[in-house]
Amino acid sequence: MNVKVVLFDIDGTLLTTDGGAREAFARALSEAVGRPVHTGGYSFSGRTDPQIARDLLTASGVEDGALQAGVPEVIRLYLRYFEEALPRLKGARLLPGVRELLGRLEGREGVRTALLTGNVEAGARLKLGHFGLERFFEFAISAFGDDSADRYRLPALALARARRALRADLSGRQLILVGDSEHDVLCGREVGARSVAVGTGWTPVETLRALAPDALLDDLSNTEQALEAILAG
Repeated sequence: MNVKVVLFDIDGTLLTTDGGAREAFARALSEAVGRPVHTGGYSFSGRTDPQIARDLLTASGVEDGALQAGVPEVIRLYLRYFEEALPRLKGARLLPGVRELLGRLEGREGVRTALLTGNVEAGARLKLGHFGLERFFEFAISAFGDDSADRYRLPALALARARRALRADLSGRQLILVGDSEHDVLCGREVGARSVAVGTGWTPVETLRALAPDALLDDLSNTEQALEAILAG
């Protein structure tokens, strides 16, 4: 089947919450352990929500036995606090060109648009719903942080879901991962996915360039350039 499955990261690629999600996560961590948990110096970029929770709980002295219950509790509290805070986040915004690009991909013959993100699905829906973007994505062929805490397992999961949904033996090369971090560039290589890196997140453009993605864009503001990079080949 001649189809391309375009998998977008969310934070730093499509939108920014201007630190709002991080603040809600920090609050959730502190409540879960009953003492302040400092997230300074820890990069959330390219990591899954469960991985972030596990790393920061471990750094705060939570031992293995308590982690199994602690991680889902952090995620539960984070979703609650983030949903409460989201309407008041004045700095939350879409990144340049995002709505225009998604509009051009929508309904395009031979293209399916989905997500590959470290966000748990409920968190992804909150962020996208805030900007009215949910309709652009096929959640059934997407992969989220609650599918696996290991981001490097998500491309294979997305590929398997696309094969089932489309009833076709797709190759990994038919996946295109669009993201802003080094993990977005690297995680799909095991299945042969193409990568389109964008310099709108926390990862320096020089770092992204050194990883040799299939395409590297400053941002998504040039719709024609972005379409060409995503749909090449």
